[in-house]
Amino acid sequence: MKKIAITGTVGSGKSTAAILLRRRRLPVFDADHYASLALQKSNPCFARIVDALGEEILDEQGEIDRKKTAALVFHNEEKRKMLNGIVHPFVKDGMDAFFAHHETEALVFAEIPLLFQEGWQVYFDSTCVVTCSDEHAIERMMENRGYTREEAEARIASQMPKETQISLADHVLYNDGTIKDLDRECAKWIRALKGGRHGTEG
Repeated sequence: MKKIAITGTVGSGKSTAAILLRRRRLPVFDADHYASLALQKSNPCFARIVDALGEEILDEQGEIDRKKTAALVFHNEEKRKMLNGIVHPFVKDGMDAFFAHHETEALVFAEIPLLFQEGWQVYFDSTCVVTCSDEHAIERMMENRGYTREEAEARIASQMPKETQISLADHVLYNDGTIKDLDRECAKWIRALKGGRHGTEG
């Protein structure tokens, strides 16, 4: 089994690339989705998160409000580290279980937004960055997430520069075109992976 990580800056289209891989019946672990499970009341992480961040992150029903939580940790590095210290081990355990479940597959993928920032590339055989121009990313965040331009620009500015991510990756998928364009790039990348190469650019 070859483990491959997919990452990229916000709005780059990494989740779209993951969907295109799933359409090819390739297993893809979604770290963000799994992390959201840690925020549910039934999860052991829930009480620890509320203790760490405070009850101001709760909504009227006593559930963790993801938008409130995101806004809090975006402006508070200490709180962000506390949240990650609770959620990331939970996600890592889930990812390991996912890999174990698919151990007979030749290629297994994981979508990890903070791959390089958190040093998770060490868990993978190969890494891929999905990237696009800042303007395309801003437009996607405004259209798909309801961000203002200022909010979108702030999210981009807060992340590891895409140039740094590209320099660290084994492969790059450029996503400034249509979904069909991205799908063709994914197809070429998969052929390269099945051929025994990482699929590096050039």
